[in-house]
Amino acid sequence: MSSAEDRYRAAISTMEAAAREQDEQRGLRERRVAEAEAQAREGLKQELAAAQKYAEHMDELNKRKQSAGGWATEKTLADKSRESLMEFGVQDEEAGTGYPNYPTPSYGTPVTAAPRPEPAPEPPAPEPPRRGRHARQPDDEDDFSSTSWLV
Repeated sequence: MSSAEDRYRAAISTMEAAAREQDEQRGLRERRVAEAEAQAREGLKQELAAAQKYAEHMDELNKRKQSAGGWATEKTLADKSRESLMEFGVQDEEAGTGYPNYPTPSYGTPVTAAPRPEPAPEPPAPEPPRRGRHARQPDDEDDFSSTSWLV
């Protein structure tokens, strides 16, 4: 009877090993599902934040449009937060007086006008494309010379 008992114990150990493997695979699947859910939740949170920001921006544009009497113009829809910013630094120094073609006046010396730049010469008009010797006139609709009448 020892051989039947040995086969029985071998079958039981095989069944227990299969059950352990199934439990490990189930645990691995559940862990992967939990990771995927967490990743999806995080992505949705980011999309929600972007969608809320977009909705706020569209609400602001709609308010500007309504306050302008329903007219959606560039000035109405311009970003007003940029207008109130004061910029300091190199941009202000380079801006100067705002008239780059005119010299800045200094008291005591006469101001002379800057020479005007010469206008650029106009390029020559392009030649019309050359037509072949037997080319058809484009407006000749009654020309049936290429039609085969023997068909």
